[in-house]
Amino acid sequence: MLITICDDERREREAIEAALTAAALELSADIEIAAYPSGTALAEAVERGMRPALAILDIYMGEENGVKTAGVLRGLIPGLSCTFLTTSREYAVEAFSLDALHYIMKPVTVEKSKELLKRFFTHVERPPRCLTLPDQQGERQVPLEQICYLLSRDRGIEIHLQTGREWFPCPFRQAAEQLADEADFVQISRSCIVDLNEVLHLGSANCHLKNGEVLPISRRERQTVQKRYNDFVFRGMNRAKEAGL
Repeated sequence: MLITICDDERREREAIEAALTAAALELSADIEIAAYPSGTALAEAVERGMRPALAILDIYMGEENGVKTAGVLRGLIPGLSCTFLTTSREYAVEAFSLDALHYIMKPVTVEKSKELLKRFFTHVERPPRCLTLPDQQGERQVPLEQICYLLSRDRGIEIHLQTGREWFPCPFRQAAEQLADEADFVQISRSCIVDLNEVLHLGSANCHLKNGEVLPISRRERQTVQKRYNDFVFRGMNRAKEAGL
């Protein structure tokens, strides 16, 4: 299993690598580690074909930001497990909104590294949640973590993914029924469902996404959407609190 470390301080990279190596030895885990001094360098390596299973990113790296780097990496490897390292709580909620595997306060110790590896192994053994829809070949499973939003279009469903868009020849309600119990998804109009992880902020009548798109919220759904978004942010804050931030 390949783990990448991204931190602009050489001593920090070496300390993190040593802690991970010791933790893996205690857990009898087989890992490889590749360390990078910047998010740009890590992203370039991924673009050249490197495929880490887990990325450990420092939040503060000079002019770069680990949360933004995670967004870039997720665009290249949808669903990539990311963990954030920092000395501050400032970005905790934003980090957890990216469905972070973990958020660790420095210094990184062997015990913290063991907890991280245990979380990762539990995560990869758990099957991904998927949206199941019919297509021309029969049936497709679309991982929820790859979905930005869904639209009812041309008597079917147009799904906007982190890697592009796809159309499925089935009623919109088929997706709506499957996503009804998913806390991170909210229907903002009769023809649109959004993943709250992709929301930058809510306006009085529009949903502003992190990719720059703006989607209208129907008047009927505004109160519900605002409450669901507030609950989503609150869950992120609780996760940060539980991580000791």
